[in-house]
Amino acid sequence: MKNYIPNRSIEYNDNRISKFIAQNGKCAVTGVELGVSDWHCHHKNPYHLSKDDTFSNLVILHEAVHRLVHLKDSEKIKKLIKVLKLTKK
Repeated sequence: MKNYIPNRSIEYNDNRISKFIAQNGKCAVTGVELGVSDWHCHHKNPYHLSKDDTFSNLVILHEAVHRLVHLKDSEKIKKLIKVLKLTKK
């Protein structure tokens, strides 16, 4: 309840909490256990195109991984991949 996002739909808010629980509070990419405020909910299919807040269209990511997903600058991407110690797997 404390992490409710007021400008988003009830469906989105309910499904983001459900997805967090379904992922056992871990980032879908890194598997790192997430805290109360270091996670973001990402739409697999962009919301502005799909208007889809369903459970299956959401994934929980560490905030740094979410930033990486949206980056376009290849140098910044390389640096963040290194900082996060991500592999091709």
